[in-house]
Amino acid sequence: MKLNIPEKYADLYLKALSERKRMLQDKIAEFQREIEDIENHMSALTSIPIFHDNLPTSKSKYQNNSYQEEWPWSRKITYYQELNKQIMTSAEVVDFILSKEPDLDKNKVRSSISAALSNKHRSGDYIKFVDPVTNTAYYGPPEWFINKEQPHLTYVPNDLKKRLVGR
Repeated sequence: MKLNIPEKYADLYLKALSERKRMLQDKIAEFQREIEDIENHMSALTSIPIFHDNLPTSKSKYQNNSYQEEWPWSRKITYYQELNKQIMTSAEVVDFILSKEPDLDKNKVRSSISAALSNKHRSGDYIKFVDPVTNTAYYGPPEWFINKEQPHLTYVPNDLKKRLVGR
C-alpha cells in the first residue's frame, strides 16, 4: 500500500493507526474472553446428566428394545443410530424423535440434540463428517469411518453417496 502523506502529518497518521490497531486488539481480546465464557457455559450444559447414557436408571428401561420417552437425549440418538445403521444428521434425529413424541417442542428437541451430538463428537464417541456439497454435518461412531474424514460407504446414506460419487 503506497500512501502520499505529507511529512508533517506522517506522525499523526502513524499515531492514529497505532491507536486503531490497539483498539482492534482490545476487541479481539474481549471476543476471546466471550468465546471462552460461551465454551465454559456449553461445557457446563453438556455435562448435565441428560446428555449422557449412564444415568442411574432401572435396567428394565434399557432392556426393552422399543423407544422409551424417558431416555436421555444421547440414548435416543444411539437408538436412532442403531435402528438406522447409517451416519446421521441432527435434523434426521430430531424428525425421528418428533415422530415418536409429537408433543415435544421442536426447538427444544433441536437444541438438545445438537448439544448432545456436539458433546458426543467432542468426547470422541462420534466423528463428524461434513458433506462438501451441502455443508451438512453427519455423525457416526468411529468404527463407521475409514479415518477421521472419510466414512465407510456401507454407512453412508444413498442420497449422500450420489452427491459424493456423482461429483
